[in-house]
Amino acid sequence: MGKIVTLNAKFDHSCAVLRQCLALCCVALVMLSACSPAPEGLSHLHDYQQRVANTLNQPAVNYQPVPRIQPPSARDLRLLIERIEISLLDAMRLDACAAGPLIAERNSSLGRLQQGVLRYFYDRQLTEALQLCAKQLHNENPELAKRVQQQAEAKRKLMPQLRTQAITQDYAIRNIISMADRPLAKPDSSTLAPLFSAMNTLLQVLDDQAPLPTEPELIAALERLDKDAYIAQLWRALHDNHAYIQQLEPLVSNLSHNAGCLSAGVPKRAQVLRQVFIARFSGPVQRHLNALTHQAAQLEPYIQALDTPLPAWQTHLRHIVALDDQVKAITRNHVQYWQQFFRDCEFTPGA
Repeated sequence: MGKIVTLNAKFDHSCAVLRQCLALCCVALVMLSACSPAPEGLSHLHDYQQRVANTLNQPAVNYQPVPRIQPPSARDLRLLIERIEISLLDAMRLDACAAGPLIAERNSSLGRLQQGVLRYFYDRQLTEALQLCAKQLHNENPELAKRVQQQAEAKRKLMPQLRTQAITQDYAIRNIISMADRPLAKPDSSTLAPLFSAMNTLLQVLDDQAPLPTEPELIAALERLDKDAYIAQLWRALHDNHAYIQQLEPLVSNLSHNAGCLSAGVPKRAQVLRQVFIARFSGPVQRHLNALTHQAAQLEPYIQALDTPLPAWQTHLRHIVALDDQVKAITRNHVQYWQQFFRDCEFTPGA
């Protein structure tokens, strides 16, 4: 005869099972809530720090974004530059030489809207054309040739100011020295390569000793640099990674004590921490940081070539080109805590 189970016993058993299920659900919810989503572009660092925090049984670091630094406004950097005027009669007399069409184009409705590097492109063309016209007119019309030569000299003296204005007002340049609204998630050399080519074209125009590219080449380069967010996202990634590592200092500043390595023996927790550092920080985190700083170093000479005499502009460029060194320095400081941990726990390097 089988064992008789009362209704009350069945009910008690069902309640016990239900309580166990509810308890498991609560534990699962707590575990899920502890795994906060990674901030955009910081997934490697976020995964690493959460594993360290979990192993130490400490709360994970709640990353606080640091406000990004942007270049000074174009309005604050605008210069008052003397205009070189050529009389209408002289302009008409120049129609037969190279300066005539350029003057007409500059005075057109579209020409008046030109700014930035494209405007400087025409300034260089016009300066060279005026000098050439003065030579061509030397025998035919000496008086006109003299006036044109004076205009060419006056224009040439203004070129340093015009260059400064071109750099600080150009949309494409301002884009590549700004920080984007989000960091670069994954560095990609194939995406960066055409931007180097575009910057070379831009710098040809700004270098008075270099031959000018064609107008279509310049326009294509400016459009690419103006619309592509890759470089701006790279600066933002360096900025955010530096801030994140800096905020991790309280988590790793006392690793040896928190892992239990200051007493006899090496606890299991220390063994796990060692694996986390090797597998996560020495792996994905450092590969990502190395790729970011490597690309920033490649861009540094291009950014330095955009320098001007304006102090506010200089200050911003110095901040941009220092980002990779700042990330390297904060990374070295972070690794020093782990080196102390390895010594205290008597772990053999590379073992």
